[in-house]
Amino acid sequence: MTTAYCKRLIEVDLPIKRISAHARREKSIRHGHISTIHIWWARRPLAACRAVICASLWPDPADALCPPTFVAATRKVLRTRQRTLGGKAWNWDDPVQLREALLDFIADFADWDNSNNTEYVEAARSLTAAAHLALSNGRGSRPMVVDPFAGGGAIPLEALRVGADTFASDLNPIPVILNTVALSYIPKFGLQLADSIRVWGDWVTEKAKAELTPFYPRLADGCEPIGYLWCRTVTCEGPQCGAIVPLLRSLWLAKRSGNDAALCINVEPVGKNVTFDILSKPRPQDVGEGTSKRGAATCPVCGYTTPVTSVRDQLAARRGGSADAMLLAVRENDSRTGARIWRLPTAADREAADVSRHPTTPNEALPPAGTLGFRVQRYGMITWGDLFTPRQAHALSTLVRLIRETPIDGSPELVHGAPGRRRAGHAAGDRN
Repeated sequence: MTTAYCKRLIEVDLPIKRISAHARREKSIRHGHISTIHIWWARRPLAACRAVICASLWPDPADALCPPTFVAATRKVLRTRQRTLGGKAWNWDDPVQLREALLDFIADFADWDNSNNTEYVEAARSLTAAAHLALSNGRGSRPMVVDPFAGGGAIPLEALRVGADTFASDLNPIPVILNTVALSYIPKFGLQLADSIRVWGDWVTEKAKAELTPFYPRLADGCEPIGYLWCRTVTCEGPQCGAIVPLLRSLWLAKRSGNDAALCINVEPVGKNVTFDILSKPRPQDVGEGTSKRGAATCPVCGYTTPVTSVRDQLAARRGGSADAMLLAVRENDSRTGARIWRLPTAADREAADVSRHPTTPNEALPPAGTLGFRVQRYGMITWGDLFTPRQAHALSTLVRLIRETPIDGSPELVHGAPGRRRAGHAAGDRN
């Protein structure tokens, strides 16, 4: 026997134009938005997710099969909202107008300004509870919204907002962490969590600065280095050449109005050495082509192109080539003007990057080739440490170690305590 099916609102109509306008506006929202927790590519607009979830959970009150209890609950909730917030006068006894009023509510609720408005949130939760109660024949529970590939967490977050339970999962560990924070920790701890992260983040930062600053020195002019550009290299297989070829798809360092910069390749034919200069505000025609295209490498000295298979074999033999990568340029803040500039590396920069006395390279194996898009294994990178230069691996390992050494445990009292509070059994100042 087939149970009669009442259509959901999303199967009938949806105010797409108004929802889209709210979604576009949301791109400029920063304060209080989930996107401020962590940047996530392909993040779904909360406005659209909120509207779609409501329209998927709520039945169409104009459908002949819509449970009368939901129709009555919708009429009561929307009347209360109209008395409180005003708006168009509806004929509440007309099922079609009741549907239009419900769609109008969804469109208004998609507005960021209404997403935390108590009147809207409580109304939405009442409608969700009424819909589930009516459609589940009176069973006292909450609807479950399942998102098996939750990504940035927009769908499960909005499901919680409108009164549903949610199950969020993902193959990528990063969204798992993000969703654990957004869906579990934040509702549980609220602003205390932000305070705790700020306190312990500052603790880790100061410890990391003390340990890592010697590896990122400033020059005599006091400019602060903020970035280093490295590239992997291969040996040219051209006849009687053997020059070291930097693998560069492009020679541009920056392409922004007023701050353009690019590398210029210099060739020493006798020694077969490749060096670089930096061009400031170059014209496009002054910037040459890169050395790497579709995996092959063209030698700046002799012009021979080493095929992609040979490039791959060379890198595989050196575990990806990160350990002997070439330092090309340094990005720094000019202490005099505050501008960000590029400069060529010095001998001091190269010496500071030598962390051979600090062997902290992560040796955990990468996932199998193809997992989460990983295809670097074909270039010999088989552990996490192979992905980074030695100094990068050392810095990341230092941060991981310091995070693990934060003198707290899982209890709320210590999680939200000050850095002076330590685990039992550890005296103050015993962690450096």
